[in-house]
Amino acid sequence: MKSNFITTVYGPVIPGIIKVLAQATRSLGGEWLTSKIVKLDGQFAAIMNVVVEEMQEKALKSTLERRFPNLHFVYAPPNTSPRGATKTISLVVDCIDRPGLTGDLSSILTNLDIGVEDMECKRFAMDGIGDTVFSARLTLSVPIDADIEIIAEEIETLSEDVRVNIQ
Repeated sequence: MKSNFITTVYGPVIPGIIKVLAQATRSLGGEWLTSKIVKLDGQFAAIMNVVVEEMQEKALKSTLERRFPNLHFVYAPPNTSPRGATKTISLVVDCIDRPGLTGDLSSILTNLDIGVEDMECKRFAMDGIGDTVFSARLTLSVPIDADIEIIAEEIETLSEDVRVNIQ
């Protein structure tokens, strides 16, 4: 019987670490169904949906933790709750940066019951306006009948300078 779990691993970037983690998983008969990896300022975080023979799950987890003592591992069961039909949309949100902006954006999406598949936020100085600009690229999972324009309008309520571009 197969065991399925989500592994989150984070720590300092080590050259080739993703390849070595994958090899360690395969060496015990496991595989990653899906994965997402992010590297930022010398650190990385990866989340993987792992499948392995049930009898090998404990061995796989202990092998990873023993071989990579400088990394942190967190394990969780996959979300198996049924969800209605969805579609994926992509948006870009741009505005003047302010404290709490990312949290406020996340709150709006949560209140709309929208799943965030991917969110990449950047902040950068704009010489011409003398402020820091916030830009977020979002990939969202929304109900199949969701009106994208209404979602964009809700996000634009963050402040009067918010612009949402539907991709």
